[in-house]
Amino acid sequence: MSYIPSLGVPSLYSSLPNLLRQKLDMLGSVTHYVPDQHIQSRGDETEAFSVITKGSVCFGKMDVEGKFLVSAVLKAGQCYGEFPLLAGLPRTHDGITVGETSIRHISRTAFEGLLNEEPELSVLMLKSVTEQLHNALEWIDDLRRYPLKYRLGKALLQMMKHHENSYLNINQHELADMLGVSRVAIGKELKDYKARGFLAIHYGAVEITAPVAFVRWVDSFLQLDPVMPRQT
Repeated sequence: MSYIPSLGVPSLYSSLPNLLRQKLDMLGSVTHYVPDQHIQSRGDETEAFSVITKGSVCFGKMDVEGKFLVSAVLKAGQCYGEFPLLAGLPRTHDGITVGETSIRHISRTAFEGLLNEEPELSVLMLKSVTEQLHNALEWIDDLRRYPLKYRLGKALLQMMKHHENSYLNINQHELADMLGVSRVAIGKELKDYKARGFLAIHYGAVEITAPVAFVRWVDSFLQLDPVMPRQT
């Protein structure tokens, strides 16, 4: 199983005002997990909101052949559980801890009590879920419309922006898992990027050496006008 970094999906918890975050921290209880512990399964119907307070959780799906395809890794300060909490939907992914991990689990009853007490939380939660849906729709359109060389380049540039670092600690297996393609296909595209002078390939990492030129080249594949979020 490979682990991949989060692409920066907006976190509800990190967007909360300090006072609201403090109230949320007073709810529920914190559970401590050992490394590589399976903490939830696809199909689980537990209606709880969870905030990672230490460590990370790798989310993915196990197919019939036993292959675990990673979707995202959420780190301390990020949260999950909005879909079962708000809509009563079953959980869609398995969750496995990465290193020693602590998670605050908040029951539906306790969370709804805070929603009634603090209406602002409902607005912020709706905004967070809507942003996640927006990102997912853009990702689906990319899959249908653009070749791998664009999708991989876009993913690398998003990671660089999110981590504010051009040196990305991610290997070819992890990139293949993230984009749902073979390691061979990823290696071919990385070699092409290297030949164009956009990046350097290191052991278990890639370094974007010409970000401006790389952005310009990736944008040349666009068939639609980019949709930019309104500044608030």
